[in-house]
Amino acid sequence: MEVLTLGVHILDTLVRPVTEIPHGQTAVLAEEIAMSAAGTAAGTALVLSRLGAAVHTAGVVGADSAGTFLLQLLADEGIDVSLVHLMEGVQTSASVLPIRPDGSRPALHVIGANGYLARHVPWNMFHNVDFLHLGGPEFFGPDTARDIARRAHEDGVVVTVDSLAPSVPEGLGAFAAALPHVDYLLPNDEQVLGWTGSATVEDGCRRLLELGASCVVATAGASPTLVVTNNSAVEVPA
Repeated sequence: MEVLTLGVHILDTLVRPVTEIPHGQTAVLAEEIAMSAAGTAAGTALVLSRLGAAVHTAGVVGADSAGTFLLQLLADEGIDVSLVHLMEGVQTSASVLPIRPDGSRPALHVIGANGYLARHVPWNMFHNVDFLHLGGPEFFGPDTARDIARRAHEDGVVVTVDSLAPSVPEGLGAFAAALPHVDYLLPNDEQVLGWTGSATVEDGCRRLLELGASCVVATAGASPTLVVTNNSAVEVPA
């Protein structure tokens, strides 16, 4: 299986466990501070490569030390990073995640280079892969997100989409035009409800099918994931 992950690349710094932010300039000890490739494109590339897929990833990072480190983390996992554009004068997207003992975490985030994704789309690559995973379609703008999904679909590529758009109707509007060309849409339950205004997650998933997606896979934290097509709705334990 050959995959192209296109979209958001983030360098995450994870701190655990964190129960409070120290006051003033005091310090507390943590059990672990780690850095990882993350984001709806880079994080997906990481997992798919570990599962045995041949993965190419494409996006934009800053021409800075964070970008160099992020690409090295991906390359060390066997991922082709030759399609990632290094942009001068822009910071690599990064997050700091203070993780609470129960696993929940707020985030401190810089959008950085991901704000320039629409300028660097590897259009000629789509016909060379079996799957295109579009991570963060809202960063490309409605027209470009639609054109990416359509072009890939026309080339016989299976298109999957994972959005970071907020759980409000306007969030869906940022990439709704792409849905008729999407085989698998991968939102969470809050996004489904917020995007569609539906009373239940299943109803919201069916509304997204009406807008064009072939299948909606809605995660819900520790609760079962809901997989909905026009013919079925199946719960999968988390």
